[in-house]
Amino acid sequence: MGLEGQPVRSFETFTSDLVSLKNYLLEHKVSTVAMEATGVYWYVLYDILLDGGLDVWLVDGRQTRQLPGRRTDVKDCQWIQQLHSYGLLNRCYVSEGHIKELRSYQRLREDHLRSAAMHVQHMQKALIEMNIRLPEVLSQVHGVSGMALIDAILQGERDPDKLFSLCHKKIRENKGEELLKALQGHYTAQGLFALGQAYKAYGFYQGQIMECDSQIDSVLQRINRDKNLPPGISEGKRKAIRHNKPHINNLGDHLLKIFDGKDATKLPGITDYNWLQLYTEVGSDLSRWPSEKHFTSWLGLSPGQDRSGKKNKSKSKGKPAVGKYSNKWPMDY
Repeated sequence: MGLEGQPVRSFETFTSDLVSLKNYLLEHKVSTVAMEATGVYWYVLYDILLDGGLDVWLVDGRQTRQLPGRRTDVKDCQWIQQLHSYGLLNRCYVSEGHIKELRSYQRLREDHLRSAAMHVQHMQKALIEMNIRLPEVLSQVHGVSGMALIDAILQGERDPDKLFSLCHKKIRENKGEELLKALQGHYTAQGLFALGQAYKAYGFYQGQIMECDSQIDSVLQRINRDKNLPPGISEGKRKAIRHNKPHINNLGDHLLKIFDGKDATKLPGITDYNWLQLYTEVGSDLSRWPSEKHFTSWLGLSPGQDRSGKKNKSKSKGKPAVGKYSNKWPMDY
């Protein structure tokens, strides 16, 4: 219900003011509220209104942008209220409880992985600037052998033979001569400084990732505190996770318990880590999406359309494609 005939009230964004907003709505017997998703600014207000017992509808801005005339914050909120009163808005999907907490840790972990990858590139750059050609010989500079070599170089070791001995036996056997040549560098003070900075930064983010893994593990244990695997289901041998494997004990066991023994890793290309990522984003209840087409569109995998209505084959930069089902399914925030 709305506040027809009431003067427009505005509230500041401090927590006490948001609580006053909630109380104002309750005093006027408001039972449902629609609000537009704007970055991260809606998080706290959404939770406060929800805690007050209000039926809160988070809506995608694409549903409300067709407002004629000059737009203002007041006109926007009045327009959203009018659309909501007519039942023309779709509620966005907002994760709750354990899923909300899990997704926060998982997304933070992904941010740390991207930051760590950036510092791997910095290490590669510093090595190349000193003509230490490890990136051309080792498949991963940040692998066990690569990090052992970089650590020894930063500790002052310059002898190619001694550095060579730090590598894994198979690398020495398969790339011995090439590796020895790659380790004959032209060391500079500025190059070593840059290498040391990148090495420390990479190590820092690895520590941050481990802390995120610990938090994810803790939440999974809480979710499965009173759960057991269905009879006849055992974790068994799991698919190998080649990159960015989380340090979570019995991850597959946790996921099997959550999904009552149904194993998504039987699908091609799905490992326990992919499964965890999907779970933290969409939860275990897919009934929010009316069909597989709506779910595909939500994932950004359906063809987009330009303003003329023609299919746009080019991929948008930084934004998921919007298909014809975009206004019929719940967005994710």
